Amino acid sequence: MNIKGVEIGAGQPKVVVSFTNHSKETIDEEIESALFHPGIFDIVEIRSDAFDALSHEEHINLINHIVEEMKDYPIIYTYRTLNEGGKGQKTAAEYESLLNAVLEQCSIDIIDIEFFKYEDIVDNLVQKAKEKGVGVILSQHDFKETPHFDEMMATYMNMYERGGDILKLAYKPSDGRDVLSVLSAVHDARKKFNCQIVGIAMGEMGRITRLARGVFGSCLTYGYISQKAAPGQVHAEVLKENLKIFE
Repeated sequence: MNIKGVEIGAGQPKVVVSFTNHSKETIDEEIESALFHPGIFDIVEIRSDAFDALSHEEHINLINHIVEEMKDYPIIYTYRTLNEGGKGQKTAAEYESLLNAVLEQCSIDIIDIEFFKYEDIVDNLVQKAKEKGVGVILSQHDFKETPHFDEMMATYMNMYERGGDILKLAYKPSDGRDVLSVLSAVHDARKKFNCQIVGIAMGEMGRITRLARGVFGSCLTYGYISQKAAPGQVHAEVLKENLKIFE
């Protein structure tokens, strides 16, 4: 998957930085900081659940502002709901409506769709993204536990069959075995499915999955420049430097 010269799935995992502020003024600070550090990240993720209080029009306008300012970078659009560890409080119907509007009105490159929404919502959004030529991340997050290896593999398969271009699982590990299980699932899924894979064990215990995931097959690793978007995230500059160890 090549977007704006960034080959996702080739070489080391691409470093994604998340913009997580809540207003144009604070987003502009993130943009300025990102543009001041051009060599430490590859992709920008807009975490739009951070500006959930904005009106629909303001929401769309802010996305388009970020897209324009960061036009040289691939853009992932993400609205992360409370159930999946985000700040978004929209209902399932509101979530579907918002993502449809973004696909219609914003020049994003990839859209993150929460996989365990209602099946028809996921399928409709995947179809709409495909029609618009937008890549699809199908994602699932669990901040309580890590499921059994076989369950993770079944979820990856289900995501693949439903049209995901990038399949992303993120779990909270209780011990080192959970971390190894996530990495093993990434390795096996990458071998089995004709698409890109991401697997994250969250928190400090799972930090190795952010740094060494390229060895196991993950195509993306998520970091930050201004503030963390998830537990265990590493600053983008540290990520880039440490990824060189595994080249």
